[in-house]
Amino acid sequence: MKRLCLIGVLWACLACSYNRFEEPEPEKIVLPVPNMSLETLRTLYPGYPVEVAGVKVVLSGYVNTSDEASNFHRSFMIEDGTGAVEIRAGLYDLYRWYEPGRQVVVQAEGLTLGMDNGVLQLGLASDRYPTGYLDHRVLVERYVFRGDQLEVIHPRLVEPGMLREEWCGMLVRIEGLRLAETPDTTWALPAALTATGIPRSVSLKFRTSPQDSVYVFTSGYADFAGKRVPRGRLSITGILMRGEVNGREVYQLKMRDRNDVQNMAD
Repeated sequence: MKRLCLIGVLWACLACSYNRFEEPEPEKIVLPVPNMSLETLRTLYPGYPVEVAGVKVVLSGYVNTSDEASNFHRSFMIEDGTGAVEIRAGLYDLYRWYEPGRQVVVQAEGLTLGMDNGVLQLGLASDRYPTGYLDHRVLVERYVFRGDQLEVIHPRLVEPGMLREEWCGMLVRIEGLRLAETPDTTWALPAALTATGIPRSVSLKFRTSPQDSVYVFTSGYADFAGKRVPRGRLSITGILMRGEVNGREVYQLKMRDRNDVQNMAD
């Protein structure tokens, strides 16, 4: 009798909903609870790649990059207001899933902590690079969790003379910049503009004064690489990095797309 009653209840439920076609409720993912700021994570970097092991490290931040314009490649960065870290996902079109402003939680235990151009990184161990790519969505989703929150990332307004290495990986904006060298040039050299047909990245020097300068790094693969650099005073937003130009260590900005450069009134 109990079995018949159960069948009757199931049939009643099916009869009430058999003609409804609705999207299934998305599975609610419980995000790991963050226990460390990105500023603190940076202090744990010993100066060489090291595996995060033996301790639970959970980080949270918001995506501040986009690979849609191809100036960033197979990775994205998150910041939390105290610092930033690059997630070496190894996937393409990351902006479709980890779009700018998306909350991301990272369970770092088992990943390798490294640094490149002053930017802290999390990825796999590598014999050739500070960290290697995760390279597979299943592997990425083992460590990286996409949250529900979306926030507008406001760049930190800075001046070339006040840049600090702990800001590397964060989104910053510098105003009043003028191209210091060739007055009529492109951001980089796409394949169509090189003799070999191989795209070439370029670092262009900008100044706010005779004493203060910063470089803007652009990949030859960026979809705006062949566009002319605007003249006059500019406001440029980008990810802060370290780099080397003519054997000298410098600060660089890396723009996400052409919207990161704006003309300013003289």
